Amino acid sequence: MTNLVWRFGSGGICALAVTILLGLGAAAVAGQRVYPVKGAPYAGAVVSSPGATLAVVGGIAGAGLAAEASSEALLGLAARLESVGLDRSRLLRVRAALEPGTDFGAWNEAWNRYFDGVTPPARTTVYATSLPAGATVVIDAVASFPAAASHPVSVSGARKTLNPHLRLVGPDSNPTAIVSTRTGLFLTSGALPGRDIGDSTSMEAHMRSSMNSLGRNLTAQGLQWSDAFFIRVMPTLQPGRADVDFDAWVQVHASLGELTGGARPAYTLWSAPGFGASGRFSEIEVWAVPPAPPAVFATLDPTAANPRLRMSGNPRSFIASGAMIAPNAELAWMSGIVAPEGTPPEEESARSVATLKERVAEMGATLADVAELRVYRVAREANGDDLAEAWNEVYGAEWNNETQPHKPVRTNYLVEALPGGRHVEVEAVVVLPPREF
Repeated sequence: MTNLVWRFGSGGICALAVTILLGLGAAAVAGQRVYPVKGAPYAGAVVSSPGATLAVVGGIAGAGLAAEASSEALLGLAARLESVGLDRSRLLRVRAALEPGTDFGAWNEAWNRYFDGVTPPARTTVYATSLPAGATVVIDAVASFPAAASHPVSVSGARKTLNPHLRLVGPDSNPTAIVSTRTGLFLTSGALPGRDIGDSTSMEAHMRSSMNSLGRNLTAQGLQWSDAFFIRVMPTLQPGRADVDFDAWVQVHASLGELTGGARPAYTLWSAPGFGASGRFSEIEVWAVPPAPPAVFATLDPTAANPRLRMSGNPRSFIASGAMIAPNAELAWMSGIVAPEGTPPEEESARSVATLKERVAEMGATLADVAELRVYRVAREANGDDLAEAWNEVYGAEWNNETQPHKPVRTNYLVEALPGGRHVEVEAVVVLPPREF
């Protein structure tokens, strides 16, 4: 049974809140603000409450045939949630990377079984070039604790870190991060290696170069690696190699132990074409939590489109390198934004961003409130990315221009394929502006 409750948000726009009853006599799950997508097995967006405590996991894998692997990965996610006192109804967003050729229908069936009886979260699904350790499916996810939960939330076995708003549960090698957003969040764009890598044939050198760039980004915001709680690592197959060197990340991640007091963050790892054509073979992004409310929000910035969001980076760049989100902000986690079926490939970028714009408006926000933009694209031709120009034109029309100077942090990443033969899929984290009467 599903109860639908309409709430009026800013500008008189209605936001749909969904409360699920799991069965006769079952207790109602605390309402999440969910924006469903008609005909889709996932939500278009799920909004976390102001100051929510998040549970973030990565690298949950399943191996074997598609059906078994998908179920294994989702059951692994369920176990991680249970270990911190949550269940599937608290998920905000799930991202899945599939091995090439994996039966998407089998993944969808496993997904539908897992979320039978509850409203599913937002979801991104892409085909990677390859996955580590022979996996067929690798997922990462973000969930939230109920707004009424204690602060800090009480989780058995949680390990303290050098940051009072970050604790870890589960395996040291890739834990579940428990993160309070009462001091805000910091999100980065994907960092590529520099051009001055000593050994350009070493994947470890590429990854360390990306990490050093991210470290400088954190330092510029008064943060350290001990404030990082999630890293997404995307290596690319190097010329002359039969397989992606995933083992290189093991050494880099081990180094994080020295920088975090032994509290290495959660991560997810998979490979895709990426920027290999430019001779750079890793792209890495990081999420971090400030140990104290950022000073940048102590005074009002009259030029900021959203008072809860501050962007940083090179003014000459067309994207921001960092997004600092204010304490207790209300965040919309969005995924699965694609053009309608049958859209010509060269028009998919425009249609996808138009859909994003419409969905953001439903929440009383605009594209100037997008903190993080993740774009997954497929090259139509094997010898070149012929659709890149179409995406860049659309991006320039909506962001980083005279009318709309805002530019989000962004990763614009080539993947092996997308479900349904599409060429563009978009996801976003949106900072909802303060509501007005």
